[in-house]
Amino acid sequence: MKGHLYQFTVEHQEDAKGQAVQQAPLEFQVRNHDDLFHIIERLEGKLGLDQQDTVAFAVGLKLFGEVMMKNRNVELFKAFKPHFTEFMKQLKRA
Repeated sequence: MKGHLYQFTVEHQEDAKGQAVQQAPLEFQVRNHDDLFHIIERLEGKLGLDQQDTVAFAVGLKLFGEVMMKNRNVELFKAFKPHFTEFMKQLKRA
């Protein structure tokens, strides 16, 4: 698959009680047809979210969307696709 290659590292810093967590980071690479940095830049200030929420939203949405497109024959994704498509249309108008 062609596209931009991203390296993600997720570190669990604290549990729900605020206690430090000692756990190995979750690391993975994924490809995405979009430039995530460009998407984040375009969304900044348009959704009424702060910077951190904008980044989390954009990255989560693009990761989810790419997995859904790659696995479009999975029944769960088939059922959700029309809703996702409409959501993306609304987002692009923002």
